[in-house]
Amino acid sequence: MTFETDDRARVTLVPHPLGLRITGEIDRGNRHVLARALDWALLTGGTDVRLDLSGLTFVDVAGMRLMVVAAARLSPHRVLILDPVSPVVRRLLMMTGWENAPGLWVAH
Repeated sequence: MTFETDDRARVTLVPHPLGLRITGEIDRGNRHVLARALDWALLTGGTDVRLDLSGLTFVDVAGMRLMVVAAARLSPHRVLILDPVSPVVRRLLMMTGWENAPGLWVAH
C-alpha cells in the first residue's frame, strides 16, 4: 500500500516489521498524507511501528511533530521506532529536543 503525494514525497507501507518508508520532502503542502499514513499504522496491529526515514530529505517542524504526537498516542507497551534516520531528521530531533519524546525510539 502506498500513500502517495506529488512528486516530492512518498509514504509506503512496509509489512514486516510493521511500518512506513517515508521518502522525499514532507511540508505544509503534503503533510496530510503523512498524518493519514501514521493514523493507519497506529491502528494496525498491536506491535511497535517502525518508520524508515533514510530517504527523507526534508521535513518541517510540523511534520516532525506529527511523528512525535503519534508516538505519544501509542499504548505504553508500544513504541514508534525511527530507524534508519536521515541526517536531516536527526538534526531536527536534536534541535527540538524530541529525540527523547515519550513513546519514540531513535536509532543511533
